[in-house]
Amino acid sequence: MEFKAVVGTRRSTRIWQPWRPVEEAKLQTILEAVYRAPRVLEVDFVRALVMRRDALTHEQLLQLKTPTTTSQIELCPIVLWVYADLEALGQAMEGAVLEELIDAGALNESHGWTRERVHAEIIPDVYRPILEREDRVPMQFRTPDGMREGPSYSRELVALARTAIGIAQAHALLAAVDVGLGVQLSAIAPAVPKEILGIPDSWIVSSPILLGYSAEQPGGQRPREPLEESVCEGRFGRPFESDPDVVERLKQQQMIQDPQPTAWRRAELRRLARMFGLPE
Repeated sequence: MEFKAVVGTRRSTRIWQPWRPVEEAKLQTILEAVYRAPRVLEVDFVRALVMRRDALTHEQLLQLKTPTTTSQIELCPIVLWVYADLEALGQAMEGAVLEELIDAGALNESHGWTRERVHAEIIPDVYRPILEREDRVPMQFRTPDGMREGPSYSRELVALARTAIGIAQAHALLAAVDVGLGVQLSAIAPAVPKEILGIPDSWIVSSPILLGYSAEQPGGQRPREPLEESVCEGRFGRPFESDPDVVERLKQQQMIQDPQPTAWRRAELRRLARMFGLPE
């Protein structure tokens, strides 16, 4: 699928084909996209973990639910968790990754990158202050016995790690759409996977991604505000001017599609609700 069509076709799927498994080749393709996402500060923050619905008990599925994530948990075959390991920056202090990128020509000498500068400036002046800042956030975890406090990390480190998660999530979502899967960036109670999968205390998580074959037909895009309301140029309050010719071209290339609701959408939702015994 062309990239613009992938962006335009992505939807949040909430009703899945629970009987249809995701092929291993497609799952690996998504994981490879995550693995190749840009890395914040060239630090290997991102970790991914595949959770399969059929490996969970009914009780565990119930514990995963939240007020906004209900039946999709029982229908979707795979949950992809994208974590960031907050210990990764400390491991990067040796400079081996930066040296490797210099040797590969990815970090250019024309921009001041040398092995000497890595150890004389980058690690002590960039990495170390982020790692050692006093403004720290204690990790907190929900357990069957209540909240538990884990190690503390600087707020800037946590923010950078969450940025790395977001970049990886975007790659996973678009890769999944490209191979024909339905996706949803979802809210799921994180305590259950931590408990049953043995996630280290240094790993933080954001919204996981539900993966599977959609039982819904691809409808129109959700309504969005005009581009000019969200994008400025030059300074705050000066809207970026959208070109109607570009908009028309992007419609032809399927990045911009007709908005929902389509005429048949309500009828489809009623049919699917009856099929799966869900509230109409």
